[in-house]
Amino acid sequence: MAEVNRRADDIVAHLPEVRAAVREAADEIADRARAALAAHRRTGTAAIEVTRGRTDTVVSLVDEGALSIEYGHLAPDGTRVRGLRVLRDAADL
Repeated sequence: MAEVNRRADDIVAHLPEVRAAVREAADEIADRARAALAAHRRTGTAAIEVTRGRTDTVVSLVDEGALSIEYGHLAPDGTRVRGLRVLRDAADL
């Protein structure tokens, strides 16, 4: 019977080719998110940042109102403002 190494996921995650592929995918997501954000931003400091770890890479929308920008919010008059969904769309989720 076949036996699976319990550390198989850790071994694969640390392969140079896998780490490079993860970084490349994150860079593509960040580029698409930056383009989408730039199309909507007139003022403000919202930005897309990429943080790299040993195996993982995180793409983030960084701003005081990041949640409202991504998911939407209620305007002062009570109307719902739809979020831009720049990260979701950039990652094709």
